[in-house]
Amino acid sequence: MKKISTFILLFLLIENLYSQNFGDFPKIEKEKLHRDLDLLYQGLDKFHFGMYWYTPKDSVDLAFKNAKSKITTDLNVFEFHKIIAPLVALSREDHTDIFLPKEVKEETNKNENIRFLPLTVVFLGEKLYCTHNASNSPEKIENLEIERINGEKPKEIVAKIGNLFASDGYIKTVKYSDLSGFNFSKYYYYYYGIIEKYEVKFKEIAEPITINSLPVSQINTNLKKNISIVREKIENEPLLFKIINPKTAYLDIQTFSDDIIKKDSKYRTLKNFLKHSFFEIKDKNIENVIIDVSRNGGGTEGNEGLLYSYFGDNYQKYFKVRAKAQKVIFNNGIDKPIKLKVFGLLERTFANKKMNNGSFERKNNIGPGLMAYKKSPKNKFKGDVYVIISPITYSGGSEFSNMMYSKGLATFIGQETGGGYFGNTSGYSQNLTLPNSKITIEIPALQFVMNVEPKLPFGSGVKPNYEVIPTINQYISNENICLEYTLKLINEKK
Repeated sequence: MKKISTFILLFLLIENLYSQNFGDFPKIEKEKLHRDLDLLYQGLDKFHFGMYWYTPKDSVDLAFKNAKSKITTDLNVFEFHKIIAPLVALSREDHTDIFLPKEVKEETNKNENIRFLPLTVVFLGEKLYCTHNASNSPEKIENLEIERINGEKPKEIVAKIGNLFASDGYIKTVKYSDLSGFNFSKYYYYYYGIIEKYEVKFKEIAEPITINSLPVSQINTNLKKNISIVREKIENEPLLFKIINPKTAYLDIQTFSDDIIKKDSKYRTLKNFLKHSFFEIKDKNIENVIIDVSRNGGGTEGNEGLLYSYFGDNYQKYFKVRAKAQKVIFNNGIDKPIKLKVFGLLERTFANKKMNNGSFERKNNIGPGLMAYKKSPKNKFKGDVYVIISPITYSGGSEFSNMMYSKGLATFIGQETGGGYFGNTSGYSQNLTLPNSKITIEIPALQFVMNVEPKLPFGSGVKPNYEVIPTINQYISNENICLEYTLKLINEKK
């Protein structure tokens, strides 16, 4: 049923393409678009090891065939983007991105004839709220729930425009979280084109409000004029340790990126931060540790295992880490061939083994290896652990969550993670720029297959034991309600 739905949606995406207006962009010859489509297929097929993890190859092949049959005339870059973005999304891998040419994005932002829905929004769960009104309408609509836009419910809109970008597996929370801010308006335009007027129905207002579309320049002007209350600057310390009470400690770990930690943290490294934190935890006889990875989108490989090492025993974290090939050349027979590479010489030679089919698999004990961590640290924690997660918990952040969930080492609070429970395809991402449309696809090379217990459905992220979603007032007030909920759980513990 899912396969049928995918093709129906792809068909509808393409069928209503030609009646839409994306602006006055030059047309690209259909033959050139066919050649770009061919290179895109080669890139995903030959370089992306996880391309067929969730979507079978015959389904991908059929989707490409269907897309090619719909390119019957010259198209501009947005029309072509609308056809190929759902093909990229078939990877169901959030590390796989598609980017419009820089000059096209610049033209879109400065062209007064290209207009957008002039609102910024946020999804809290599946409910859509207006956060800022950048329109010329005087109505007070900030912080109100949007029930319909041009007759469609937010959930119905997300089901359409959410297919223009990839997310891990079948995780729905990411589709909503990624469309917050101005992204909702941007992707609405990518799907529907320029719309003159929007009929927006707010839950708290009886009749729909008509909002005229505006260019980006006017939207920015109105935002500066309409935002009268400046929110306090949020502390951006990527690593935070706090003793909340004599029995509970809180670690907020926003990133696993060595570069960001070195630049923005007083600890300089995650290792130093954890060494200091867990010394204090043991010294003060802390019984409960809260790990907040709700804003952790990953970073340097191995740091997720370093954090895990303070809680769990070592084991083989990955079943496999593998790449399709060291070097791949894409050639449509007319345009200049494109070459993408994966490993450097030393890593290819010593840390990986070449398989009979030409692919590479990582060895266990050389280089990064397959184990959860290299060395067991001092001051391992044996008390109760609580992990705060969200749709932004992704890549290495989700891998830490996966390990803790699989081993039953923590209670989870928040929302389903954005990263897949069974692994992801990331690492050594390379850019494939299509020569005629100039659209770029970022393709990850390494498939990380995690060694986890099958406690969750294939294609899901880690699901919380206690789902916690903020209200709009809590969101605006910047309340950490997941932390508050966790402290309540600890207080109620017998």
